Amino acid sequence: MEASEYKTFAKVYDILNYDMPYNLWLDIINEVKGNAQSVLDIGAGTGEILKSLKVKRKLGIDNSQEMVNIAHVNDPDSEYRVHDMVTMDLNESFELITATADVLNYAPSEEAFTAVLKNVYNHLAEGGVFVFDVHTEHKMQNDFNFELYSDSTEDIFYTWQTIPGEQELSVWHEMTFFIRNSANLYEKHEETHYQQTYKHSEILKIANDTGFIIDKSFSDFDINNVITEVAERNFYVLKK
Repeated sequence: MEASEYKTFAKVYDILNYDMPYNLWLDIINEVKGNAQSVLDIGAGTGEILKSLKVKRKLGIDNSQEMVNIAHVNDPDSEYRVHDMVTMDLNESFELITATADVLNYAPSEEAFTAVLKNVYNHLAEGGVFVFDVHTEHKMQNDFNFELYSDSTEDIFYTWQTIPGEQELSVWHEMTFFIRNSANLYEKHEETHYQQTYKHSEILKIANDTGFIIDKSFSDFDINNVITEVAERNFYVLKK
């Protein structure tokens, strides 16, 4: 299989993710960002996070041109560019960097994941904060283990098949969309995406080896909750 960038999914992302808890991510970011006046949002998607942050300098990057196009319209007060988080070189530093909604799980290997953390470290101002979350081992092994999901709206029906990858704690997402067009016919679109996660201890080691200070780690949006074995997301707050 070969992974694709968000194209059709970008166009219907907000419609199909109507229940995304952006407010919970924002609560965490606002609690840890301090007086930061510059922010880089990695995997900014349609701009929902960045447009809600009260910061002077706001830059969002995404590797999907479609996502960036939508973000420009959705949030004209922020800047959005197409960049790959693994290879980004922005020639700028930021007091706050965010990567929400399991963005780092799209790094296709441990080497790529490590490269992202090194890139973030290099783009983070002294004393700056990096906030990100990843899928847990539990979620990979249970929710993404040949599970089939589906959803629909008035104009869209989609199925989402999860297939465990060859690497430990990895998954292929095979997505099929049927979208109603102007002729009242449904057009079929297909995309495939790949994600990989890592054990909590592995992430701590990579972060420490990169030079970060590990400020906080917790599960499922509860900043006062320790990392738990049965959880969907683990969160990390790192400082330089």
